[in-house]
Amino acid sequence: MLNLSPLHVALLLLLALGTCLVSQTSGTSQQPNIVYILIDDAGWGDFQTHDPLMVSPNIARLRQEGMFLNQSYVLPMCGPTRSALLTGRYPHTFGMQDNTVGGNKKFWMNETFMILPQELQSLGYTTHMLGKWHLGYCHPGLTPLGRGFNTFYGFWLGSHNSYYDHTKGSGRRRRIYDWWDGDSIDWSARGQYQTDLLSARAVRIVEESSPSNPFFMYLSYGAVHGPFEVPQHYIDTYCAHVTNTSRQIHCAMMAALDEGVGNVVQALKRKGTYDNTIILVMSDNGGPIKGGSVNWPLRGEKKSVFEGGVRSYTVLKAPGLAETNVTWPGMVHAIDWLPTLLTAAGGVRPDYTHGKNLWQSMTRNEPSPRTDFIYNVNDFRRFNHIAVRLNKWKLLGPVPGLARNQKWTPGFKIGWYPPYQLLDRGVPWEDMKRKYSTSQYLLFNLEQDPEERNNVYNDPRNADIVRQMEMKIEYWVGQPGVLDGVYPLQPINTNPDRGRNNNGQHLATCWCDPPGFADRRNVCPAQGRNGRRRGRNRG
Repeated sequence: MLNLSPLHVALLLLLALGTCLVSQTSGTSQQPNIVYILIDDAGWGDFQTHDPLMVSPNIARLRQEGMFLNQSYVLPMCGPTRSALLTGRYPHTFGMQDNTVGGNKKFWMNETFMILPQELQSLGYTTHMLGKWHLGYCHPGLTPLGRGFNTFYGFWLGSHNSYYDHTKGSGRRRRIYDWWDGDSIDWSARGQYQTDLLSARAVRIVEESSPSNPFFMYLSYGAVHGPFEVPQHYIDTYCAHVTNTSRQIHCAMMAALDEGVGNVVQALKRKGTYDNTIILVMSDNGGPIKGGSVNWPLRGEKKSVFEGGVRSYTVLKAPGLAETNVTWPGMVHAIDWLPTLLTAAGGVRPDYTHGKNLWQSMTRNEPSPRTDFIYNVNDFRRFNHIAVRLNKWKLLGPVPGLARNQKWTPGFKIGWYPPYQLLDRGVPWEDMKRKYSTSQYLLFNLEQDPEERNNVYNDPRNADIVRQMEMKIEYWVGQPGVLDGVYPLQPINTNPDRGRNNNGQHLATCWCDPPGFADRRNVCPAQGRNGRRRGRNRG
């Protein structure tokens, strides 16, 4: 036995304490992995915690091990939401407020500011993207590999004709193949189910990751967007109990996606990095009623600025949460995720973002510093609407200052659409197909009226709050580009067929010339930028 003096004992205790403190400091300073899972067109009622007929146990488990964000908001359509998530900016300030922005504008995001994967790369992250991009392909610098992702596996366009053939278009435009592995077309994906392909590659990325190097994975599923297809075994295994045909397919598509989420979680656990991984699961907009989706009891659907179109089912599992299996009631908008995740990764909020850093509020389960936001400013003819939130209040109406503002609509299906099992019990389907006049603004107290049934705009007691919200509208409508439709650095379209090769060939790039844009990858020869189509190799 060692005979130690009191001095030696004290020194050993101090050494042990110092080692413990160094270990704790090293553990808390380790950058977390980030897995950002975006689901396409999933409604508020498309998860088993909101509809027990649905099957999403792995997402439900993440909710138990993390938190549910009860007031998480996105844009009414996928392109605007994706641009907001990656830029941290309101889409209407750079021409991405509508999926049908004229010409080639919808295939572009302003290159003058960095986006989330570029910011994370600067913090030492390896960045991966899988699935649906839908934010630019007319120039390689506008595709995922040109915007900060080290790897890409998926498709440039929006939804495909089929989850198996990975093509887009029909008739005179023909079917154009759109599946990429890096910047090379991947013909081997043909005939394989899209969701399974993405889930398998996500697992592979986790397995090949280095525990000493943090990674960011943007897993952007095409599901549960149409076309509504799913391997039969998902129906037989998970959703045979659902009797409505549309809802049964929707259930099975969600089950396939949820199985993929579970596989990614298990891969992280096998790797030993699950506890140090942020997992964010959310939908890009409300669900489309026609496809069997449910947003009940919220009003409206996809493309609507009613709550059913913009309130996203969102789950966050993260290291360092003060409480788990809780519902965080604070407001969070799509633009907040860039500064929030950057902070979690050890970065700082960039000046260009409109978003707020909510990391401390979420992890400590404290009130959100966000008290207001713009749902969207859509100044295109088919909508002509604006919606703004201020604490519990929500104001909707036409975009002020437009010459064409004689008519406006908050969306297309703007009523209340219960799931089929409630319809069978007599709960009514309430459709609201009428348009709105310029004089008709809508004001809702969402704290008292979350289903947006009671318009209190004309109540004189609300005059002050209406004026405050109108001032916010005036500010955001006054931003450059809004109303005049002129946005900085729009690419010049040099090929009218927009890069879609015919005769069963694949999608092409190098058909636009973004003014002032640095071709960092230097992959477009001069003839490509003058409009000659590239990538004619057949599969």
